[in-house]
Amino acid sequence: MLYTKAESGRKKAGAILNTQKTGSLIAAIRKEQNRTQRDLANELGVSSAAISKWERGVGFPDVSLVEPLAESLGITIAELFKGEQIEESVDREYESLLSDVVKVSADEICRKKRLANWIIAATVAALYVLISVITGRWEITWVVWVAYCFYRVITEHIFKCS
Repeated sequence: MLYTKAESGRKKAGAILNTQKTGSLIAAIRKEQNRTQRDLANELGVSSAAISKWERGVGFPDVSLVEPLAESLGITIAELFKGEQIEESVDREYESLLSDVVKVSADEICRKKRLANWIIAATVAALYVLISVITGRWEITWVVWVAYCFYRVITEHIFKCS
């Protein structure tokens, strides 16, 4: 598990992720590449405010953005987590392991979002049936049914996982 410095009082066994160092590294490399926060944000599909938060050490990129961010900056995931460029070569097996952990974490987050999405959809469908049975007017609940359909379509696109 990774913990930020703010969580260090509650930390358990595991590595400490220093968001300040990582943020400074992101800012330094971005500036070396003569890129703006907006440029990096557009490439990653986030807001420039998110980039600003990362660079100030206020937050850390979502797990789904760790690998694309590292690639964009031309560093390894290990260097991004460590918050400094590593002079000696990072073992490819170690970097591959980190990449796999990031992908598994992103996939798990996506799976949970989809599960929650389906639970909400099933609840709306159940409400549709319940309201129709209680009122005896099936046509009134078409609004709910249409809202449910739009919700499903929109959230499937928002939560699409690669």
